[in-house]
Amino acid sequence: MADDEGGRASGAGARTIRSPDDAEQVAAEWMRHLGFHDARCAGAGTDGGVDVRSGEAVAQVKAQLTPVGRPELQALYGVARSEGRRPLFFSLMSYTAAALAWADEVGMALFRFDHAGAVEAVNAAAEELLVAAGGPAVLRPPAWPVRLSDRAGRAAIARERRGLLFVERVALVGLGWIWIQRVRLDYTVPTRRAVAHRATTLAFDLVSGAPFPVPGFEPEVAGRDGGSGPVGETGPLPATMETAAILRQISDTWEKLEAVTRPAVVERHRATLGQLGVPPEALTISPSAGERVLAPVFVGLLEHRRDSRVVVCSGVTGATLSDLASHLTSRLPGALEEIVSRIRRL
Repeated sequence: MADDEGGRASGAGARTIRSPDDAEQVAAEWMRHLGFHDARCAGAGTDGGVDVRSGEAVAQVKAQLTPVGRPELQALYGVARSEGRRPLFFSLMSYTAAALAWADEVGMALFRFDHAGAVEAVNAAAEELLVAAGGPAVLRPPAWPVRLSDRAGRAAIARERRGLLFVERVALVGLGWIWIQRVRLDYTVPTRRAVAHRATTLAFDLVSGAPFPVPGFEPEVAGRDGGSGPVGETGPLPATMETAAILRQISDTWEKLEAVTRPAVVERHRATLGQLGVPPEALTISPSAGERVLAPVFVGLLEHRRDSRVVVCSGVTGATLSDLASHLTSRLPGALEEIVSRIRRL
């Protein structure tokens, strides 16, 4: 089995997928490669949406053009639990944020395949299966390197303290990672009407959906040369925003701008678009999703008597990420345990 340049494994199940039957055959071949040697396609009419069965595992295969949601995973998980087997899920498209978070909680292996039959592990449970089968360790996703030292990160968090007589206390500071969605924005300007498009790359954090400052360099693949990769005991903070929702932030605001006529409302929408990265001279826009990247962040918990709040700054640029901090603060105290488990405390 060999890896292509994008980190996808090929070999087992390397066939062109032209139909749902082809997708199920690929999944069955991959299950046999992963150690479930008696895996066979279940055929039509089986219960619980199971498409591939073996003595130890069951799998569902989705060749649909929409992301797989949590209910579909839960349905398969229920069947697997009742039969005492391990659930695996294979999808042509991605998984929703809720589905990914739930699968990680229960240890359900998620895979994604393309029309060429190449399969990649989506979460840690799937990576473990691949490594246990003797395959190469799955490359960690692209990640921007940390540019701020631990000392500079602690100082940046400390500068966010508020208060006069009773200054907020820094309860904890840590370095962690969040998911970033890179977005390509094609737009037409007056000097190039409908002839040529200029393009820019935007970035949005997938925890709160807020714009993320784009560094002036490309992400590097963490762990490719044996490095430690992203820090934290259980990986990056899980996404709460879907890619589609990020794109809607741009397109919906643009459509509202096109529909309004009152000057004050027009300017308000233009300001919102400017914050999202849309240039003011744009005549048309066309956002499209790019790759997901991990971005380092310094996270701090500040306490003031009985109140607590989260502060965050970019580990790449040092910029304060107020929208992300507000989002995490709104999820306190329930999110505190998750934050602590996903940062390296300084």
